[in-house]
Amino acid sequence: MNYKDPLKDGKSKIELIDFMGNDLSIVNDARASFEKSSKELNEKDIKLINYLITHNHTSPFRGVVFKFKVKAPLFIARQWYKHIVASNHNDEQLGWNEKSFRYVAIDDSNEFYIPQVFRKQSKNNKQATIGSLDVEDNNLAISIYKQQCEASYKAYSQLLALGVGREQARGVLIPSVYTSWVWTVSLQALLNFIDLRRGEGAQSEIGAYAEAIVELITPIVPIAIQAWSSIE
Repeated sequence: MNYKDPLKDGKSKIELIDFMGNDLSIVNDARASFEKSSKELNEKDIKLINYLITHNHTSPFRGVVFKFKVKAPLFIARQWYKHIVASNHNDEQLGWNEKSFRYVAIDDSNEFYIPQVFRKQSKNNKQATIGSLDVEDNNLAISIYKQQCEASYKAYSQLLALGVGREQARGVLIPSVYTSWVWTVSLQALLNFIDLRRGEGAQSEIGAYAEAIVELITPIVPIAIQAWSSIE
């Protein structure tokens, strides 16, 4: 299966739609300066991949490229894109092509992400959350959150019905609305993304997408992932 539902709500999705290269590509690119290459991966090649990872010589990982179709809440998409813009590896993130609400109207009131478990704000870290609300407060939070999603969609639909253009009507949509995009990225940049988005202080929702990516790419570059995981 080439896709996952990271948020486990039946709406979120990340799908591996194409890729170029594998573990063998990494070692052959690494040996290009010696005009040497392998036709099949051997023990020497595996040691080389481990060496490259251990010593952070990851430029040969740029030759392995993945293309994903991602569906996620807008607040995750913006966080994801900010990572790309600010990344030291933004030159290896080859493409970002996103759905536009100027061109496509939302016609389903269910296209919003509604968390089922609400976390508490950390008192020591402004960007982090800890634990979860008790059952009663969590149920109330779900109700409040859902009401706001419904109100957002209702206002949006009413504006469209009045003839308001999509590019203006979209302004009332809240950040929990689902959007989608195609992301083309090198393995080098991808591992950097996963490192940061599974790290301490990262939001758990985007961390779930990072975990899904690891599961999707491991069958293609198992040696690289094993080496990377051993020092992560």
